Amino acid sequence: MPSLDGGHYFLTVLAPINNSGVVERNGAKSSPVHMVREALETLPTALQSPATEAIGLNSPFARNTRTHLARFVVLDDVNFNGRNPVDSIVSAALKTDLLTPQPVDHLPSPYLIFVADFDPDASGAAEPRAYLEALWDIMTAELNAVFCYCYGWDKVTDRASFADFIIAREVETTLPFNDYWVGPPQLPSLPLWSLAAAPGLGIVAAVGFGLASHTPWYCAVGLGVLLFVAGLVFDYGLILSWGRKPFPAAPNSTLPHVLKALYLQHAFTRFVIDHQGDDPATLKAGFRTFLAANRPADLAGPTQAAGVIK
Repeated sequence: MPSLDGGHYFLTVLAPINNSGVVERNGAKSSPVHMVREALETLPTALQSPATEAIGLNSPFARNTRTHLARFVVLDDVNFNGRNPVDSIVSAALKTDLLTPQPVDHLPSPYLIFVADFDPDASGAAEPRAYLEALWDIMTAELNAVFCYCYGWDKVTDRASFADFIIAREVETTLPFNDYWVGPPQLPSLPLWSLAAAPGLGIVAAVGFGLASHTPWYCAVGLGVLLFVAGLVFDYGLILSWGRKPFPAAPNSTLPHVLKALYLQHAFTRFVIDHQGDDPATLKAGFRTFLAANRPADLAGPTQAAGVIK
């Protein structure tokens, strides 16, 4: 399953941190990985309450109207899952010393994990470069503070080199989560006749060859088996290529659509509460006023602001 799926791009990046020595920034001295954590701690998050809305210090990702979700994680090392499982009876028979340590995996350095789900451009062919370059334009200072201790950051000087830096450290998102479908999606089907065509044509070709050339029956049978297997191999490749096709996009699932839907959800809830018990004429007039004020088809506004969670 590709990173571009369900009409959205799911970006996953693993950037190793150069954690050697002690560094100084803004008068403070510490390890590089601690500086990365400090930058993340001071990075504004989404406005998640009326109190934070009053402060108005929103996440820098909210400046981009394509970002559904963005997350940073510092990974110091992999977890130790315990010893490799073995059969206790076999271990006792072989007198295996279970106190003898086994090899333990470690990361060569801490990693900064960056995850972002965003709306791609019209075709998705230019992603994630187009998104990353736009991100650099609106939050250069914040990105520099977070990534500056990662290996290779010294080569980042502009929007193009930033996109190169991220793309070089991207890993394929094999299991994206997309919950915007509210009903069964219209998936393109793979006709059964297309799967049966290749093996069937192989058998027909073998029979036709045997009748036309008067070859021994066992030669025709052998050729038929060979062509039949070749047809199955072709079908296997066809199924794999079909499975790599992105999941279709849900209708009205871009970030502006989602923000408008959230806004209308809250506005309509207030409308229902305020008009409890109205007679039909009053309710109809009130709903007309509601439609005129909230303009459900207008994504530009009024709508919920990006980065605001209510």
